[in-house]
Amino acid sequence: MNDAFYSSVAGINAFFRKMNVTANNVANINTDNFKRGIAKIAEGKNGLPETVITTDRTPGLEYLPNPGKPEGSPHQMSNVNYADEAVSMIEARIGVKANVNALRTAGETYGWFLDIMA
Repeated sequence: MNDAFYSSVAGINAFFRKMNVTANNVANINTDNFKRGIAKIAEGKNGLPETVITTDRTPGLEYLPNPGKPEGSPHQMSNVNYADEAVSMIEARIGVKANVNALRTAGETYGWFLDIMA
C-alpha cells in the first residue's frame, strides 16, 4: 500500500516542479536574453517519477532597442513561446490532478483494508 502513496506523492511533486519551471518561463517572457527551462517527467532510479530540468539554449529573436539610431547593438529577446508554456501548464495541471486522485483512491483502499482487519 505504501508504494501507491509514495508513487502518488512523487508524481505530485514532479508535476509541481514542472509547473514552477513553466511559471518562471512565463514570468520572464519579456526578459532579454532569458533562456526557457524545459521540464520533463521521467522515471527515476528508484522507479518513481522525477522532473528532469534542462535549459533551451535556442537564441531568441534579435531587435534594435532604438531603431533608426546608429548607436547600440542588437538585443536578443527571450526564447519563450507562450503557446508552448500554456500546453506545459495544462499537462502539469492534469498530472497533479491524476496523482491526487490516485492518492485519494489509495487512501480509501487503505481505510477499507483497516476496516476489514479491525
